[in-house]
Amino acid sequence: MKPSNARAVTSQAPAWRALAAPFLFDVALPLTVYYVLRSQGTGQWQALMLSGTVPVGRVAVMLAARRHVTGFETFMIGMLAVRVITSLFTGDPRVLLVKDACLSVAAGAWILGSLLTARPFAFQMGQYWSAPAAQHGRDVAWHRSPALRGALTRLTMWWGCGQVLDSVVGVTIATTCAVEAVPALNRAKGLALLGLAVIVTVLYSRHCARRRGLSLFGTVPLRHRDPRVAAQAYDPPVHDPHAQDTEERTPHHDRA
Repeated sequence: MKPSNARAVTSQAPAWRALAAPFLFDVALPLTVYYVLRSQGTGQWQALMLSGTVPVGRVAVMLAARRHVTGFETFMIGMLAVRVITSLFTGDPRVLLVKDACLSVAAGAWILGSLLTARPFAFQMGQYWSAPAAQHGRDVAWHRSPALRGALTRLTMWWGCGQVLDSVVGVTIATTCAVEAVPALNRAKGLALLGLAVIVTVLYSRHCARRRGLSLFGTVPLRHRDPRVAAQAYDPPVHDPHAQDTEERTPHHDRA
């Protein structure tokens, strides 16, 4: 029993860190750095630039530790690089805030663009959060289940449209509200839309599990009440020539 518990704790710890790290380094720490610098008399543009180095530092440490990145992480690195480079060409803090809000459009376009690839964004995210065994099962299920492909495609469309909505709301906030309040308002807006996306995803995943026997992000994507049917969903039938010969030699009256 102890080894299995140890494996469970080990497998859960990275997931908790993966969930906490984006909130800490992309939301909490940048806000703290910005408002602490502003309280010390630092200019708005300089405070925004320095607070934006926190996510960049996190990505740099991740690259140094792992020495390889996934497609999703490559996209995020590109987004951060665009943010840093374009920020050097303007000294207006409001323009910087509007530009940051517009990056969500690029994220939405990337998510929606994944619908034209072999695997949509929702499938890629499921693979990113899963263990190797679950990744293999989901990959096999993707080829064999049109219902799974349709469900993950619809989720990808909703998430992409959500990013576009995030950008529209963010640009509105950046252009109409006081500069001092925009960082906090945009972070609150982002968390609210993220919470809404999580709720929609959970409800839709439960709907698929209840109505179609699909586990969109679970370890067993295709669920069946009969475990023998579930096994057949992943394991191809094995041809047994001896069984065929036996069947051919069996009299018809015995088969009956």
